[in-house]
Amino acid sequence: MSFTDRFSPAQCVQAVALLATLAGVVTWSSLLLTRAESRTPEAAPQLIAERSSNPALQWFSNQPAPVDIKVGGVLAGSRGAVAILSLNDGPPRSFLVGERVSQGVKVVAIDGDAVVIERGTEQTRLVLDKLPDSPSLPVLTQP
Repeated sequence: MSFTDRFSPAQCVQAVALLATLAGVVTWSSLLLTRAESRTPEAAPQLIAERSSNPALQWFSNQPAPVDIKVGGVLAGSRGAVAILSLNDGPPRSFLVGERVSQGVKVVAIDGDAVVIERGTEQTRLVLDKLPDSPSLPVLTQP
């Protein structure tokens, strides 16, 4: 009895390819279906605070936006007291009580000498700068 080859070279290549595919499916399914432990290190609190200046991170945070507010003046208007505020060294803008200055920052009260703003849950009183005493002007009318 003689042994005859029943497999052609093309069938051998197909069998090897089928075994390689089957081995790949088994390997990847075992890797993808097992639960992996997280290997990300915990971020230090100071590192999170340093990253908060990134505008993209502020879009998704609940923290008030860091903004530098300077009080230019206060005045009484027909709709109530108005505060003239400059944000981040920008041009002065007017704000009413209850108006939002930026994300998480709003005007709570306007006094004659200060503006009270609220950042998140913290209230800050920004005192109005006083002008130096002006020199006395001479009387222009005849007595």
